[in-house]
Amino acid sequence: MAISVGAVLAIGVAIAVIRPHPSAPIRETNGGQETEHTAASEALEAADITKARISAFDAAKSSGLFGLTRPVRTIPNPGWTDEHVWSATADDWEPAIAADPNAPYVYALATRYTLPRRCHGCALPGIVLRVSADDGATWAPDRFLCRCPSITNGQYDPIIEVDGTGTVHAVWLQGYTPGVVYSKSTDHGHTWTDPVAMPIGWSDKPQLAVSADGQDVYVDMNGPSHGDSQVGVSHDGGTTFTLVRVTDNDRYNFAGGAWTSADGQHIAFAQTDYDQDYKGKIHSDVALSDDGGLTWRTVRVATGDRQPDCTSDGCSNGFYGPTPALAGDPGGNLVYVYAVNTEPYAPQRIYATTSADGGDTWAQATPLSPNGANGLFPAATSGGPGDFRVWWMDTRTGRWNVWFTRTTDGGATWSKAIRLSNVTSGAAYKGPRGFLEAYGDYGEMDVTETGQTIAIWGEGASYSGPGNVWIAREH
Repeated sequence: MAISVGAVLAIGVAIAVIRPHPSAPIRETNGGQETEHTAASEALEAADITKARISAFDAAKSSGLFGLTRPVRTIPNPGWTDEHVWSATADDWEPAIAADPNAPYVYALATRYTLPRRCHGCALPGIVLRVSADDGATWAPDRFLCRCPSITNGQYDPIIEVDGTGTVHAVWLQGYTPGVVYSKSTDHGHTWTDPVAMPIGWSDKPQLAVSADGQDVYVDMNGPSHGDSQVGVSHDGGTTFTLVRVTDNDRYNFAGGAWTSADGQHIAFAQTDYDQDYKGKIHSDVALSDDGGLTWRTVRVATGDRQPDCTSDGCSNGFYGPTPALAGDPGGNLVYVYAVNTEPYAPQRIYATTSADGGDTWAQATPLSPNGANGLFPAATSGGPGDFRVWWMDTRTGRWNVWFTRTTDGGATWSKAIRLSNVTSGAAYKGPRGFLEAYGDYGEMDVTETGQTIAIWGEGASYSGPGNVWIAREH
């Protein structure tokens, strides 16, 4: 069965049914009360954040400070279009993007905290989808990825991928229960399969890897009982999933990047793990499988100290905690991009390292961001053999900006960084030095079928917002 995502946000209507995996437990038994309390606590925190963002948006709008309220000025960013805002009228957070490797379609998602709601009685935020049929030059109107009226809690953490057949795959957090769900489209995003819930009691922060034929689907997420890394594994194109635990300890895990070989047998997920209170050492790891997700091993790439405090309105201790990015080329060579510091609260520097053996060993890391600036939120993709492209955010100017670099020799050398966030006015949070705050735990990038990079990220006034999603692409 397929579901229509509707036409335009204001008028489209669709029905979607959350279809749990038949073996999914209601609660994991490692202290049912503990895991239920964890999911409930996460849901309450998300609700508080949503209230703060709605309040910040309303205040900015009433004072005339939301949207592009001033003339837009730019600085050069050679080889790229000027960054442009996805929607100047909506408060959008934490975007994702994917390009079809064999056709001119590009798909983008964003987490929207402003009206309209995706269904009557549904909580904010909702995930909106935008589709381009010309490599990101122009876009069709926004529509909801899934109205999902049977589950009225908010939607978060979207990730999207396109396989070699043109099938589009998406995962997102449909509230903390049922948690992470998966859906796909075979008609360029017009209709989507009923979302399938991962067989887990609660879950958070998914990442997605898909084989070239779309049959092998891997979803990394954290879940019971302490934020352990667990992977949903499907070998039938996402119809059913089994769950494999990757870690079992007292540390909270976040996945930040994913890759799988064309045949779906070799998988890598970039991860970080933290103390439960985000106050201790931070490990940057990669989780690896060479048997189609049956067994997993974890390789430590780097260790840093406690992240700097985030002091913008509404920000929590963990927001500046690093989450790594990962990409692989057609030969299975990997790039891993991470942020690390050497003492508690110190600024974190962005590094890139590569692996020629599927992730078991890693080359000496190359610094990409300047020492002394706080660097975070990297994204990575590959454009072919030895071709890796990376963006990240750092504060070298005294404000946040997005910087891009590329290697065409497998990481031996990297190009001079280009500032992609080149709009210096227009929004209240923009200025000549950059923007006030990153707006989202991540952004993404991909390579179109013509070989051009397209990147997406969030910028805002503070953690509470308001903010917008911005896009730029290579000429």
